[in-house]
Amino acid sequence: MLVLIMIFTLGACGDSESHEGQAKTPSASSAQKGRNYQDVIKDFESKGFTNIQVEPIDDLVTGWMTKDGEVEEVSVDGDKDYSPDRWYPNDVEVIITYHTFPEEYDGEEKTTPEETQSSETEEPPVPNLTVNNCEELATMLAVEAEIDSLYSEFAEAHKESVIEFDGCITYIVNHDDYDTRYDILLSAGDYIDDDTVNPGPVFKFEDVNTMNLGIEDLFLPEFVKAGSNIHVVAKVKNFNEDTGLFFLEPVTITER
Repeated sequence: MLVLIMIFTLGACGDSESHEGQAKTPSASSAQKGRNYQDVIKDFESKGFTNIQVEPIDDLVTGWMTKDGEVEEVSVDGDKDYSPDRWYPNDVEVIITYHTFPEEYDGEEKTTPEETQSSETEEPPVPNLTVNNCEELATMLAVEAEIDSLYSEFAEAHKESVIEFDGCITYIVNHDDYDTRYDILLSAGDYIDDDTVNPGPVFKFEDVNTMNLGIEDLFLPEFVKAGSNIHVVAKVKNFNEDTGLFFLEPVTITER
């Protein structure tokens, strides 16, 4: 009995060591086709893959039949027909190919005459709210307290509105165990220093990637780090009075 226990114990240890530095494939390549490429990235990251590349196919015209970001195929170490639950070195190249619009695409889909007539009667788009055209935003950003009733009032009054302001990154960390998804804390105005808390509301981008931030690369550029001054364009979501966090959905961030 003791011999059998030792054999099973050694076997289990050997199996654990054999997969060190390796990652196991999620669903097979055929199962990834048609999914959103960001979800596929999440799956491979959760399995331990660290070298994930994306290749857009800019062939969309209307986006009706095939959606923007829809996966065409996935290859692992050059194999487009890989099997699920197969072990690879975790740094092998994973390439996710997906459909998107051409760069010069102007966002206009083909429309019928009825749709064209209807669109001509629609009101022009609402401009982004800034400190120059929205007194409420200017007043809120001037408050120095971390929690204030003005924050929740503004969030409720302007939910889903797009605001635009000069701010700074005060903290950034990977979201859960993902390599390319992040939680980011922001403040209005310029970054002070590592020993000083920036005054005013604490804004948060939660579980975002570079595409959400308006950045074309898969990984963050050098300027996206704590201490950087940036220009923020984001959609208002909500203010949590318990945590003191003002949640925004990013549209773009740019270095300034």
